[in-house]
Amino acid sequence: MKHQLVFILILLLCISCESRQAKRPPKAVSGTDSLINTAGASAPDTVREGARLITANDCFTCHQLETKLVGPSYKDIARKYPHVNGVVDNLAGGIIRGSRGIWGEEVMTPHPNVTREQAREMVLYIFSLDSTHTKDSSGTRPVPPAFKKKLP
Repeated sequence: MKHQLVFILILLLCISCESRQAKRPPKAVSGTDSLINTAGASAPDTVREGARLITANDCFTCHQLETKLVGPSYKDIARKYPHVNGVVDNLAGGIIRGSRGIWGEEVMTPHPNVTREQAREMVLYIFSLDSTHTKDSSGTRPVPPAFKKKLP
C-alpha cells in the first residue's frame, strides 16, 4: 500500500509539472519583428535594417503603420511617392533635417544623429509596405522629371 501511494504521488507530481509547462505564454514579438513581418519573410536585409532603425528611433511618436497619428502613416507615405532613387534621397534628407508643410501644418522633427545611409534604409523599408508600386524598392530607377526638384 505504501508503494502504491508513493507511486501515485510521483505520478501526480509529473502530471502537474507538464501542465504548467504547457501553459507558458507565447514568446512576445518585438516591435522590430512586427515591422519586419509586415514587409514579408523575403524582405532584403536593408529593409529589415530600416525596420530596426524605425523602432530604435522616435518614429512611432508621430507615425503608425496604417493610421495617421501626428504625421502620415507609413503606408500613405509609400503610396504618395514614386519608388526611385532621387525621391529616396529627398525623403532621407527630410528624416535628417526635418520638414514642414508636405502633409499639412505638422512639423517633422529633425533627426541629425541618423546618417544618410540609415535614413535611406528607413525610406526603403517604408516603400516596401506599398504593393501598388512595382516591387523595385531598391531606389535605383531613374527619377521622373516631376520629382527632380528638392523636397522642402
